[in-house]
Amino acid sequence: MKQSPQRRRELALHSKLKRELIDQYGECCQTCGSTGDWRGISLSHIIALGRGGKTERGNLILECGPDHERYEKKPELREQEHPELFEKYPELRS
Repeated sequence: MKQSPQRRRELALHSKLKRELIDQYGECCQTCGSTGDWRGISLSHIIALGRGGKTERGNLILECGPDHERYEKKPELREQEHPELFEKYPELRS
């Protein structure tokens, strides 16, 4: 399937930002600290794109598959359940 130039740019940005976060924090989940399961580590939006979030460094976090699934639909739970995360990574606060 052929991708549009816009989609290719989005994927390149996603890949670049994921690499930067892995270089900074290591290849582990920033929510629970695990190294992930068979799905690996995902780049997750703290504020979902559908809720007005953007694909930019301050709105992204590395997460394992289970945490990604848990917080994908209800991202506000992340701060409620893991306030220490927002102390450790203050750039996650908007």
